[in-house]
Amino acid sequence: MRTNKRKIIGLSCGRKNGNSEILLKEACMGAEELGVESEIIRAMDLRIKPCKGCEACTIAFAAGKEPRCAQTDDDVPWILEKTCVEDCGLIVSVPTYHLRANGYFEILCERLLPTLLSNLWINKKTRVGGIICVGGGELDWTPLTRTTVNIFVQESRLVVDQIQVNGATAPGSVLVNEKALERARELGRNVARAMMMPIEEVKFMGDETAASCPVCHCNVLQVPDDSPHVVCPVCDVHGVISVEGGRIKVKWNEEDVKHPRFSEYGVSKHMEEVGMKQGKFFGEDQAKAKELIKKYISYGKIIKP
Repeated sequence: MRTNKRKIIGLSCGRKNGNSEILLKEACMGAEELGVESEIIRAMDLRIKPCKGCEACTIAFAAGKEPRCAQTDDDVPWILEKTCVEDCGLIVSVPTYHLRANGYFEILCERLLPTLLSNLWINKKTRVGGIICVGGGELDWTPLTRTTVNIFVQESRLVVDQIQVNGATAPGSVLVNEKALERARELGRNVARAMMMPIEEVKFMGDETAASCPVCHCNVLQVPDDSPHVVCPVCDVHGVISVEGGRIKVKWNEEDVKHPRFSEYGVSKHMEEVGMKQGKFFGEDQAKAKELIKKYISYGKIIKP
């Protein structure tokens, strides 16, 4: 499904009119220059409860039933429907409070599964999105924000641009950072331009390094076994790292690039594995687990304030 509406949903996970929301609004203004309207969801104004890890959604999905979240008394399902399912572009703006995306965003990311399982088509990535991350420190104090936000956006969108704005050390301080404001506006323009193109012609328009993952375009890499093999922890794309002329290069696995973790193939494969494991548990191990859990139910001094 390609978007036929010229609309962007902006998800603001920071403070009301704070630095991340200011940059999001600037991006929306940039999109408006090209005739794309916008709507903004302010997560901090809404009721948001964390995932309890009950697995109700995956258990229902594995049993062929509707994968609903057990939490029904907050605004998270509405937020996810608007940001992940609705036919529109998406820009997510997230502050960094301690090295990674803030808690409001992380809750939404962890609660995504029921919406995803009910709308597996979103992994086809027929729509586009952008990412804005904001931090008060320098780059070494915000290293994980873009990677964690990509975990959410990559599920449903082809990311066409993303920025990390650092040095926003006080509320509203980004207002005097003309370079950051203009870069956010350009991100909005880039998302708007991509919305008007056939999806197969859309290219990433943000900044990259020689070690950037070709899918999420972040450059945080894991070394799973031993060098020179590396893997993107977001996309599960593998590569071989080398140094040529004093500069790092990565030769990425082309098959992984075609079928990363957050793709129709990657998600369906993962859910197949989850279903098999849950089937084994309920078929063979549940009675044994019920007996073994007694030891842990009776143990421990649980304290409260």
